Amino acid sequence: MKKTLILLAVLTLTVSGCIRLNGPKSPSAAGVFKSFDKGNTWAEKNLFLHSGGSGSIAGVNVLNLNFDPQDRRAIYLASDGAGLLYSYDGADSWRKADQVGNGRIESVAIDSKNKCVIYTTFANTILKSVDCNRSWSEVYIDTRADKTITALAVDNFNNLIVYAGNSVGDILKSVDGGGNWQVIGRLNDRVTKILISPQDTRIIYVATRSKGIFKTTNAGNQWNNLNDGLKQFSASLEYRNLIFDATKPNSLLYAAKYGLLKSDDGGQSWTAINLITPPASVDILALAISPKNNLEIYYATTSTFYKTIDGGKNWITKRLPSGAVAAYLVVDPLEDNVIYFGLANPTRK
Repeated sequence: MKKTLILLAVLTLTVSGCIRLNGPKSPSAAGVFKSFDKGNTWAEKNLFLHSGGSGSIAGVNVLNLNFDPQDRRAIYLASDGAGLLYSYDGADSWRKADQVGNGRIESVAIDSKNKCVIYTTFANTILKSVDCNRSWSEVYIDTRADKTITALAVDNFNNLIVYAGNSVGDILKSVDGGGNWQVIGRLNDRVTKILISPQDTRIIYVATRSKGIFKTTNAGNQWNNLNDGLKQFSASLEYRNLIFDATKPNSLLYAAKYGLLKSDDGGQSWTAINLITPPASVDILALAISPKNNLEIYYATTSTFYKTIDGGKNWITKRLPSGAVAAYLVVDPLEDNVIYFGLANPTRK
């Protein structure tokens, strides 16, 4: 039975140093930066609004950033320790989803047909809001308190279908908006990301921490691993990120310990994207691709931002906008000159 969570203490003062309320800007500011010129320059976007006034999220360690599918100016920030934050003005200001509480938020998923329906992970639970962050209820709890929910995704065709993954590799599915759940796969490794094909939502990709990528073409009835095409690349099963190339169907960009790999056939085969650094020599901590031009790729390491406009033949390198570490990159789905960059201070994971 769903139970409504008790409102936690006032959001402004409960973040225990994760949200800095005042003081000078830090050269190691984390939080969010925004570029309006495809990564050439960056502006810090860390204004935090609360009932007592304003502050800063420059002390927040970002894990990922998620657009509302219906409103690209609505962005949800999953943090490592500061709970769930959100912006309704393209990161000009941030607020806290106070009923979610403080803690690590692994994943957020927004209903593509109803922007007020939001799902988030919280430890071993899944929480749901149906009123745009005003209140939250618990729709799933794993009785194994040490097993965390690590990934979420909502079907964009049937928005009552929700998928979740956990830290031991179980894949869960609900067909009634989180009321009931069933296990549809056991991958025996931490689920790090769930991607649902926008062209055919029966096609789903699940990335794991160190056992590669799995795929279903029938909404989870059967899973196949895509590792045969990856094994030629050393350390390619060690996940860093997986994203769609929005310019063409069945196209994926995969960051692994090896480096960057591209597939144009739904993961059956992969080709390496040429990087400046040798294979398996640096960790790619953030990855993005233009939704309009797939030759424009961005990634970042602990200290450096990389950009190519020709698919990897040549790279532009820049220092990160602060002394913090790269955590997440995402390009605005309509204005591809706009990039959001989440940063964190070690240790990120």
